[in-house]
Amino acid sequence: MKSLIKFGIGVLVLLSLIYIGNTHGTISPRLPGLAAFFNPFTGVWQQADASEVSDPSTLIVPAGVDGEVVIDERGIPHIFAADQASALYLQGYLHARDRLFQMEVSTRSASGRLAEVLGADLLERDRVQRRKGMLVAAQRTVEAWQQNPETSAAIAAYCDGANAYIAQLTPKDYPVEFKLLGFAPELWTPLKSALFSKSMAETLCFRNRDLATTNARALLGDSLFQHLYPAHNPAQSPVIATTPWLNQVKNTPKDLVGEKIGALSFPELPQSPEGIGSNNWALSGSKTASGLPLLSNDPHLSLTLPSIWYEIHLVYGEHNIYGVSLPSLPSILIGFNEATAWGITNVGQDVADWYKINWTDSTRTHYWLDDEATAVDLVKDTIKVRGMDQLTIIETPWTIFGPVVYDQPEDEYYNLALRWAAHDAPFDENSDNVEVFLNLADAADLDGYISALRAFDNPGSNVVYANQNNDIALTVTGHFPARRPEQGRFVQDGSRSENAWPGFIPYSEIPRDVNPERQFVASANQRSADLSYPYYYLGSFDDYRGRYINRHLQGVQDARPKDMMALQYDAHSLRAEEAVPILLAALAVSPQREKFSERGIDLLKEWDFVYRAEAQAPIVFDSWIDSLYKLTFDEVYALNSEERPVLFPETWRFLELLRDKPEDLIFDHQASEVQETAQDLILQAYQQAMAAVLPIIDAGTTWSEHRGTRIRHLARIPGFDSGLIHSDGARETPNALSSNFGPSWRMVVSLEKPLRAWGVLPGGSSGNVGSPFYTEGIEEWSKGEYFELSLYRKAEEVPARERLVFER
Repeated sequence: MKSLIKFGIGVLVLLSLIYIGNTHGTISPRLPGLAAFFNPFTGVWQQADASEVSDPSTLIVPAGVDGEVVIDERGIPHIFAADQASALYLQGYLHARDRLFQMEVSTRSASGRLAEVLGADLLERDRVQRRKGMLVAAQRTVEAWQQNPETSAAIAAYCDGANAYIAQLTPKDYPVEFKLLGFAPELWTPLKSALFSKSMAETLCFRNRDLATTNARALLGDSLFQHLYPAHNPAQSPVIATTPWLNQVKNTPKDLVGEKIGALSFPELPQSPEGIGSNNWALSGSKTASGLPLLSNDPHLSLTLPSIWYEIHLVYGEHNIYGVSLPSLPSILIGFNEATAWGITNVGQDVADWYKINWTDSTRTHYWLDDEATAVDLVKDTIKVRGMDQLTIIETPWTIFGPVVYDQPEDEYYNLALRWAAHDAPFDENSDNVEVFLNLADAADLDGYISALRAFDNPGSNVVYANQNNDIALTVTGHFPARRPEQGRFVQDGSRSENAWPGFIPYSEIPRDVNPERQFVASANQRSADLSYPYYYLGSFDDYRGRYINRHLQGVQDARPKDMMALQYDAHSLRAEEAVPILLAALAVSPQREKFSERGIDLLKEWDFVYRAEAQAPIVFDSWIDSLYKLTFDEVYALNSEERPVLFPETWRFLELLRDKPEDLIFDHQASEVQETAQDLILQAYQQAMAAVLPIIDAGTTWSEHRGTRIRHLARIPGFDSGLIHSDGARETPNALSSNFGPSWRMVVSLEKPLRAWGVLPGGSSGNVGSPFYTEGIEEWSKGEYFELSLYRKAEEVPARERLVFER
């Protein structure tokens, strides 16, 4: 048996070598010597046999750390400690024990240090990360942490715990990824924790459409631009629905701000990934069977093995907290204690702007600002590259707006400076995201929740809350610029200081709902507030999940936890609900109806707009609507290129034109000599779609097979992934699944007394592919099932698989 397992591991290793060779060039600078790698005593074989995999059960702890760790039957650690410092020390130890490669590679990626271990192919990416200012931002964060005694102590305890585990490792104990790539883990530092925090900000609040929007306006002209790109969706159901905004003056957008900048010929900068989102909501007791609130949260992020989240239970002093943490940071980010619960979704507001810099000369050391030559601050970085003796030196010019990220004429965003809220040192003495979550975990009432969020900096988040006093609340919290009308929608003139952000929205004036009249709060990445809100903001907002969830919650009565679970797994598409009748109605009156394939029509007529795993109608609909979109906006596609990106109209505006203005000139296809209407394009798009998908549906392909969701290894090592996920859902449904994004944690909490909670992760606690806890929970998650989560108060109450022993 063992020989078969070793053979299987050998095959996986071979595939990994082929993969890395094909995607990263020559292998030799990156991989260990084969003799060491295949050494039967210290190499990859240490991970070969799952029955032999057992993480060290002895924890090295210094005097002063007082506690106990119990691993339950699902591999979830329960920490029982005398105080917070001991609990966070043990949390750091366990994060490193179970997720060391994840911690190492994520912080190297953020700081621009991948080439150091993976070779020259990653050098350009590292240069961009350095020039983007990630390291500067993290250093500023560490400095702020050091000014707060509570945060400083928490970070120190966490780092000490992680380092206690790392220090006891020998090469044979390294996770398999270190052996495969041939480098050793480093000791953990506060800077690494800060870098991980900034990497989350990069993922969640780096949305910006400045360049593509600027080009669309310049190339299409103001009239067509305003027609295709209205700033607000009138059908939106905002996060904060009816808050009175005191006597603040409303900033109504009128004219486009600032000097117009023509089309810019550079490729679009990579954005926050599509699919980033989340749902959360809380129902007041008046809408639940228990008479007390229900709270739900499912953050939508990249699906990886190991999971981005780490499930954990912390008990220390009077605190009893359960939820998910991020390996690299202390405390719990989404979870509950014995009296309250909280959850997070992404706001989606744009907090990253670009400014065109006008240099005084080719040295790029001074730029024109208010008609004066102004010196830049040069930030010098040194990059090591594996296999190269010579260091790479880069110098990044920082302007009053931020860094000029690209330094070559052919590079992306050449001569543009980045103003990004995540660069800033915490904006006042109260800003500290580590302290936020320590205090949220401690919050016993509504006032504690509101007070805890004052310190929240970035990424902007919708933080939902409920307690056993029957309070519910939701706050759009973070560090948001107080923009002028239309500011940040386009690339701005960097030669005028008046184009800088005027300031930030005060905490007392950010949108918040507390015990609203409608008896629920909810967010799904839609707009933060309605048009009466006095501050202008922009961003990338969901147009369907939020509306559907609000519609559903509005009608809920006597809700039970199972109803909230069903809504999290709900695969109903409001987009399809609104679009399919328009499409079918247009075909029904077409004189060419007899020429159509009836197969797709029949499937859509019977469809209830639910993206079920076994369905085929979603394949037809997606292909049809995508073809129609491309035919409709052929003018925009003709202008778009890698050298000159152009923003595409939003789907809601596309469907609005189809429904209300089918004779609009936008439906006139440029390639033809006649003037088409929406009906003409609907027919043409249907024929195109059926030509593409008929062989697929005839072959019996289902929606889940077509969608192709897989949970892949963090480093994309073949054989280390989950295989195909058979599950309901699509990107714009509440169960927001795409090929590699989806609900990264589902949690439902009933604030009854005593509190009850349920949750599920698509992946277990261990990052070791040989561990039985590597893929724990994926099957249940894919079916919409949950595990009950218990707030044990004593270690002996936990159904233990393993009790870790302390050694001093």
